[in-house]
Amino acid sequence: MNFNRTSTVFGTRRAFTIVEILVVFGIIAILLGILLPALSAVRGNAARTGSMANMKQTFMLIQSYAQANRDKIVPSSFDNSVATVKGKVRTEKSPPFGDLNKGTWADILWTDAGYGPIANLAVDSTDAGTTVTEYQYRFDNPDDNLYDKLDGYDKSPFRSKTPVSKLFAQYNFTTKTFDRAMSLDSAIATNQLGSNAISKGVPGQFAANNFFDSRVASRAATNHKYDAAKGPFFTFGEMIRPEISAYLVDSSAGETIDPVEVTDSGPLAIQPFNNEITDGPADAEGNPTHESKGQVDFRYTGDTCLLLMLDGHVQSESKWESMFELEGGSNYRKDDGTYKDSTATGDPGRGIRFRHLDMR
Repeated sequence: MNFNRTSTVFGTRRAFTIVEILVVFGIIAILLGILLPALSAVRGNAARTGSMANMKQTFMLIQSYAQANRDKIVPSSFDNSVATVKGKVRTEKSPPFGDLNKGTWADILWTDAGYGPIANLAVDSTDAGTTVTEYQYRFDNPDDNLYDKLDGYDKSPFRSKTPVSKLFAQYNFTTKTFDRAMSLDSAIATNQLGSNAISKGVPGQFAANNFFDSRVASRAATNHKYDAAKGPFFTFGEMIRPEISAYLVDSSAGETIDPVEVTDSGPLAIQPFNNEITDGPADAEGNPTHESKGQVDFRYTGDTCLLLMLDGHVQSESKWESMFELEGGSNYRKDDGTYKDSTATGDPGRGIRFRHLDMR
């Protein structure tokens, strides 16, 4: 019997040709090209949904705080170091450089809600390897240092489900300085209040509108001098339009954001809300790069960010270039609340307000 024959009762066997193989590969490539963007969009939408849930949970904690504190809105920044009675937040020194009895809204809500502690934790507080062991996060919200060292840590509801896309400024652990000014406020600029964004790839931060800064002297020193005279706290009852008044926004800088007004002739160097694109330094290959002047991080699909408004709803916004684009001409006020042009309302903008939230 001849066992070398190539035919059977079912017909002659035949190998695939190169053309047929290439056609199959081409079909697979086309299918991948169709499916991968869809899968990426699904993942992006899931992360966005998770971030919205975190913002809504944060608002529930803000409401709980208000009910226990005579309708007060959680201050965006605080300094209890000069108070007669110290607050219970930040009573331990935070790695790497947080100060005692100072912090932000996230520290207050973390403590109020009873999150933590995290025991037996060893983290490097500097690139040199200084170690802090068994740090207890009982009294302040974990900062970037923790997220950078523990993979997958996402227990804080005060952060996005999506990593920060690009840091606003790079931090030098040796000199303890940023390569770019982070704020008009020196305490915020030097990372003494809460957590500035010092690590890329960790969960993105939500930043509170620093209109609600409880440090009266700091408000008076920036562009809130007329707001500062009203005292350290604002209440929900004082808010004129809570449905258009923003409390939180996705940030590439830290836990607070200053709603400063920038003019062409003004002295302000910090432009956290002005997101026009400028030419940045060349990359390693010498190609031109571009960077945003703003601290808002448009980290979700379609270059969008999330805003938590004071009526509790969360909304998505696409990129803007300036504060004017948000508040429009009708809301473009001087610091005393008067219109720049009292005879015309001008462009209404997007109807989103960050400044003078207790004024019509």
